[in-house]
Amino acid sequence: CGVVGMKPTFGRVSRRGVAPAVTTLDCVGPFARDVRTLAAVMAAIAPGFERTGAAGSTSGCTIARVIVDADPAIVAALDAAIGASGLRAHDVVLDEMPDAFTAGLAVINAETFRAFGHLVETGKLGADLDARLRMAATTTPAALAQAEAVRSRFTAQVDAVLERADVLVLPTLPALPITLAQARDGVSVIAMSSLIRPFNLSGHPALSLPLPLAGTPLKAALQIVGRNGADEQVCAVAAHFEAALAA
Repeated sequence: CGVVGMKPTFGRVSRRGVAPAVTTLDCVGPFARDVRTLAAVMAAIAPGFERTGAAGSTSGCTIARVIVDADPAIVAALDAAIGASGLRAHDVVLDEMPDAFTAGLAVINAETFRAFGHLVETGKLGADLDARLRMAATTTPAALAQAEAVRSRFTAQVDAVLERADVLVLPTLPALPITLAQARDGVSVIAMSSLIRPFNLSGHPALSLPLPLAGTPLKAALQIVGRNGADEQVCAVAAHFEAALAA
């Protein structure tokens, strides 16, 4: 959508007053027109967030480019951005990522039904929400246990990669968003979250930065994922990419 957005480290920003009250996935985070403004908002809402760290040097920073299945034009734009950044980069594969996407859906279903399942019997829900909640009700304890096992494995895999790199870089979405006409026709958008939901599951901080695409005014987005608690470093790397893309 052409703005910068951040999902902080899970638990970094208070969820007081946010529904559902209990979740292992949802975070509160800012949207802004640029990284500087986003960092200012983070400093206001996240205890201990250091704006100086968010504007710190990226000298010597290394990035791990995650190999993913995405539109070739988006991959090309990502590669161009990495080249423009001048940062050292190497490729990595997160083979637990597809399972983490599926596991995230199981956790979403279980937690959503736990919070809102009682509304099904009221008869006041729209057909789409009613169907989603009824589907969520079919999530079994075994499926949830399996999802939690995947969460542990994927989190450990990301942590291991981040021992050899400061941040991960990959597309935010694998393709451009669907059109309004496609949405009206009921085109599924579940797969659009295939590159972001896994990091909701793991809890790592992730920032999305607009990414220009050649030959179109539409923008894709570049996702920067950091170590748990290293939200400031994620912002610093994002500011570096932002400046490189504007040059």
